[in-house]
Parts: sequence; structure tokens; C-alpha cells
Amino acid sequence: MQKFILLASILAFLLCNCSKETFEVDTASKTFFHVKNGDYLIPVLLRGNTASKKIILYVQGGPAGNTLDFATVDYPEWKNTLEKDYAIAYYEQRGTGNRQGNFDFGQNILQTYIEDLHKVAAFLKKAYGAEIIMMGHSFGGGLTLRYMIEYGQSGIPQKYIALNAPVTTDVSTASLRWQFRRAFLFNTAKLEISRNRKVERWNEVLQWLEKTPVIERIPGDAPFQLMQQWNEYVEELVYPNYPEKTVQVRDYLKAFFFSPYNPIPAYLRKDFEDKGIGSLILQEEENYVLINRLAKIDQQAVLLITGRYDDICVPEELSYVFEKIPSPKKQLKIIDEAGHDSFLHRASEFNQTLKAFIQ
Repeated sequence: MQKFILLASILAFLLCNCSKETFEVDTASKTFFHVKNGDYLIPVLLRGNTASKKIILYVQGGPAGNTLDFATVDYPEWKNTLEKDYAIAYYEQRGTGNRQGNFDFGQNILQTYIEDLHKVAAFLKKAYGAEIIMMGHSFGGGLTLRYMIEYGQSGIPQKYIALNAPVTTDVSTASLRWQFRRAFLFNTAKLEISRNRKVERWNEVLQWLEKTPVIERIPGDAPFQLMQQWNEYVEELVYPNYPEKTVQVRDYLKAFFFSPYNPIPAYLRKDFEDKGIGSLILQEEENYVLINRLAKIDQQAVLLITGRYDDICVPEELSYVFEKIPSPKKQLKIIDEAGHDSFLHRASEFNQTLKAFIQ
């Protein structure tokens, strides 16, 4: 009997994941489908208020985060908040989750990612007659900015949101990155002392910064000593107060049993690990030097968001990015008492900021 139930469950998964030859717009609030780009099929889950005629196209961070699982377990907790006002489209990036069809990254991985993103945005706009708002978090925020640079005014979305998205790297723009990070630690120390939090420890940080005017590689056997000390201060004094959300066992079970796709092959195939895609993406980011191309974002409506305590996309860096973007339709929001997952740490303020921008 148990074998029969297992076989029936597997068959149900497979049947649920067969793609239709023709697409029919579903008026329900949850729809799963594939968008075709050449021989590759991009899995998309659309959920929320489709009647609003506004679709937020979410671009996952990572790289290598499984977006459909992110949506299924409702990691960002948007199901009962943002999805009441708008529909959100969660799509799987190449090499992650339930990828389908002939799988190829092309000569330039990130360019292929951008092309996939464009295909999904174009399909959603045409199929639903909706306004598209592209919103990317962390690595996905960098992809969003790159999309704006590459497509310019011919881009599908009418508005863009980059969440907690760093633009500097550890090699090509390392000196600038560590200028921002040093300023972040200094400003955070001053702020925390003014708030009477761990004053003695933060004063020790200020003393170290006074002796360390520049954070950079140093000669000798420990070239990254200064960077490591910065990391130790952040991991001790900042990150514990604004951690990433803990994924529970029930979330894994929910993703496995209730995802809109067959999860078995998704977890057996590990393209990022097997093909070294993650390291190739990081190398492409180094070569692209996004921060030197921001002047091309000259017309689009864009909202930049980070947390005041985000040690990955520090507010000092995002403020610099904001100044470098010439578009008259740019906005910047730094959310206090929030870290890298600003949409969770201060959910109400985050949601209000988004709604004010989208309307």
C-alpha cells in the first residue's frame, strides 16, 4: 500500500509539471507555467492580485537561490502583504531549481540571465496586459541594475527596485568597496554609541579605526588581516542583531511537497557545483565593473533600498550609487534597524516604501 501511495505521489508531481502547448491566462491568484527562450524553458510562479494589473517580477539573490522554493515557503512573507495589492512573479534562474529544456549558459552567463529576464518580463506584460515592476534582491538587485543599463528605454518594466544590492567587488573595485565598509563601521559605531548599545566595545572599534585609516591588503604572511578584523567586528556587533531568517524543517517539507514542480530532479541536479557556474559569475561581475556604468541609467524610474545595518550592501555604498545615477526619477531609502533582509527586518516600512513608489 505504501509503495502504491509513493508511486501515485510521484505520478501526480509529474502530471502537474507537464507544460501546456498554449497558454491560458488564469484569473486565479496562483499560476505556474514556463516561458520559452530558445530551447530553454524558464519556470515561473505567478501569485497574488492579478486584477491589479501590476506585476512585480522578483529577481532572486544568490547566485544559485531556488526562487520557487523561496516563494513556496513564503520566505519574504509577502503572501499576506504585498501579494494582496499586486501579483508577484517568481522565476527560476538558469542552473537553479526546476530548469527545463536544453540547458546552456551561453558564452556570457550574466548576459544570458538578462535575456531570460527580458523574455519573462515581455511575456508577463503581453499575457496579462499588466505594468511590470522589476525588483531584485542582493545579486538579483545587481542583475536588475545591469538590465537597466543593457536595455535602457527599451526595457519592459516601467519601474525598477534594487534591494540591498552591492555594486562593488573584491577585486576590480576593492579599494572603493573597503572605503565604504570602513565608513560603514565608523558610522555604525557612532550611531550605536549614541543609542547606548555596547558602548565600551564600540569605542574599541573606533580606536581600531583611528589606527587603521585604510583597510587594504598588507605585506607579509597575513595580507587580509585588516579585512578579517573588520569581519570579526561586524559578525560580533552587527550581524547577530539583523540575521537572515532561519529556514525550519517544516519549510523544507513544504517546499518538497507543495512546490508547483517536481522537486526530485531539482535537487539531484547541481549545475552550479558541477560546472563551477558560481565562480564564473563572480568573474564576470569583476570584468563588467557595474559601478562604472551607472551613468547609463539616465531615464528609468528606480528605487534603491538597503538597511542601515546591512554589512553586504552598506548604506554608504548605496548612497554613492544613488549619486552616480543621473535619472531624475531615482529614489533612495535607507531603512533603520534593518540588515541585508530589509524586507523582513522592517516589513511594514519596507512595504509602505514599495507601495508609495509603485503607485
